[in-house]
Amino acid sequence: IMPQTFMYINKSEKVVWNIASPDPDAVRLLAENLKISDFLAKLLVSKGITDTAGAEDFLYGDYHLLHDPFLLPDMDKAVERVNRALDNGEKILIYGDYDVDGVTSVSLLLLYLRSRGADAEYYIPERVNEGYGLNKNAIDRFSEQGVTLVVTVDSGITASEEIVYAAEHGIDVVVTDHHECREQLPGAVAVVNPHRADSAYPFKELAGVGVVFKLVCALEGNKNVNRLCSKYSDIVALGTVADVMPIIGENRVIVKAGLDRLNNTSNEGLKALSFCTFSEKRSSKNKKFTASSISFGLAPRINAAGRIGDVNQAVKLLITENKQEAVNIADYLCSVNRERQLIENLIFEQAVEQIEKSADLQNDKVIVLTSDSWHLGVIGIVASKITDKYGLPSILISFDSDNIGKGSGRSVKGFNINEAISNCRDCLIKYGGHELAAGLTISRDKVEEFRKRINEYAAQNFDFESACTYLDADFEISGKDVSIENVAEIMKLEPYGLSNPEPLFYMSDVKIRELYSIGEGKHLKLVLEKDGNHITAVYFGMSKENFPFTEGMSADFMFNLGCNNFRGYLTVQMYVQSVRPENKAYTEKLQQQLLFGNILSGKAVCPKIHIPELMDFRVIFMFLKNAVKNYSVKYEFSVYRLAAQVSAAYNTAVSPCKLNIALEVFKEMKLIELDRTEDPDIVDIELIKTEAKVDLNKSEFLHSVKTKKVDGGD
Repeated sequence: IMPQTFMYINKSEKVVWNIASPDPDAVRLLAENLKISDFLAKLLVSKGITDTAGAEDFLYGDYHLLHDPFLLPDMDKAVERVNRALDNGEKILIYGDYDVDGVTSVSLLLLYLRSRGADAEYYIPERVNEGYGLNKNAIDRFSEQGVTLVVTVDSGITASEEIVYAAEHGIDVVVTDHHECREQLPGAVAVVNPHRADSAYPFKELAGVGVVFKLVCALEGNKNVNRLCSKYSDIVALGTVADVMPIIGENRVIVKAGLDRLNNTSNEGLKALSFCTFSEKRSSKNKKFTASSISFGLAPRINAAGRIGDVNQAVKLLITENKQEAVNIADYLCSVNRERQLIENLIFEQAVEQIEKSADLQNDKVIVLTSDSWHLGVIGIVASKITDKYGLPSILISFDSDNIGKGSGRSVKGFNINEAISNCRDCLIKYGGHELAAGLTISRDKVEEFRKRINEYAAQNFDFESACTYLDADFEISGKDVSIENVAEIMKLEPYGLSNPEPLFYMSDVKIRELYSIGEGKHLKLVLEKDGNHITAVYFGMSKENFPFTEGMSADFMFNLGCNNFRGYLTVQMYVQSVRPENKAYTEKLQQQLLFGNILSGKAVCPKIHIPELMDFRVIFMFLKNAVKNYSVKYEFSVYRLAAQVSAAYNTAVSPCKLNIALEVFKEMKLIELDRTEDPDIVDIELIKTEAKVDLNKSEFLHSVKTKKVDGGD
């Protein structure tokens, strides 16, 4: 696959577009051997799937691709101990976590063990007061209740001290987990984890609920796998997708089966939550489930219970057989999620206000924010939004009345926030996490030192100025490739997710015909033209005012392809992810920026074609007056877009260089305030009220532009 690299810089953000070119011989062989279309074969090759067997497994793989659960280390010990507890009627306690993976893990094992007649209960620690993982106070309660076996799910791999404490109280522990292992494993009866150094298990990327599912399969003697998948795959898929695990290998098989089951599930809780979710999102209750439906629909509502509500309600939802109870709990989870969104939005606004008022983003590249009122269950989500907005790692800390703060951090690709925090560990009470997300506990009097130290570490270990965002297109397509038939081929690659992203396409030199604001101005609808085909596109999160192009311009697009079903009428639609000036225009834009910069500094002579005439000044100023609603207020403009808009509005030719010269003249003659930003294309303009007539011919700058000679003399 030969990538085509083209860097498009927009403001301070650097975006690198990579457009792959799948090997045509590999495409032809796959198409011939599997009797599939060239378009589908091209998609497979773009994903690195070039051999026939691998492609066949990817497209048509079934339960036969699931591995023997007994290949997981200690699985035989786990099965023996759980079966002994079942045979002897022991009290079993399932110990989970408060996220979706933890909730589904608890629910799956509880349903299975109770189907075997087990005396089984569960426990999920409270996020704010107890935190993650096993704790001794809980173990004391289990001992008093007569529990003799604890099975941890989605947790336990670091609970060495707590497991010893449990043994001292007559409680055996079986650990099932999928998090990274430390060098010393806990002394449990069994430690089932695909990431163990001695693991021979072929697939390492199971979610916590995936490991539990393998335990259930093993408890069945690795028989009836099809029946178990049919019965539980919806719950396993929910936890796997929500925990952002790679949708390849076993995960792809299970999630694919789970999505099919979700569309016709017998689980009363999932039926009720699905109906509630689709109703809130104004989607059809008969809409087909996708991984995206889980990520942005079901998962946030279950997660909300663990963040600000009662996480036990989420487990009850998944295990209840009572339809009315399921409806009541689903309504509760949707209500809690709405509350979570309100809290999240408020904290986000407060965090942005803090940044705008006091942060030094020129020098500090790790944003550290504090408050005495932020909800601990939500600050991680807000940190993620802050990182997305500013393109920098962020850590949000909320303090209690004892001046002890708990924080949650998120990072950008390439900067290991866990290592950065670890480097400042002498400032902290507690910390932990991984490359892109971490948590910490800190005393209030250590915050400033921590902020200073982590930013010193960042300055020494990561070049934020050179950091780029990468967009990787599967390949370039033409206007004729935008078809219902090809969308059907794309859907054969579902379910999408980590390691199997939805196909992204590139299309060059696309004419923008029409632009419409939709969704109360929050989104943009476009009518595009390519190769004689008119194509409808939607750009979510992009307002018409902020879109850097206008009707009549051409641009390059990165997009996904899908179908829009409106009143039963199916049409193909582009879902825009990014836009850049088309190659020729972009090169010309850079050349004009360079030319104007040299004219402004006196290093270059301005070609006559770029020197504004009186009519040019008039139409440019008229356009500005129409575009600017208020005097004495600064408005941001793209020079490139503004030049195109003026040209289209007045049927004239105003180049970016000509526009820039006119703006400098307006500034000199005190018609506008003009601020130029770091991005040479972006200017801030404020109109100045004036009653007097202004003679632009008196501009010294315009005179120097007109009279400068080739040899550099005046």
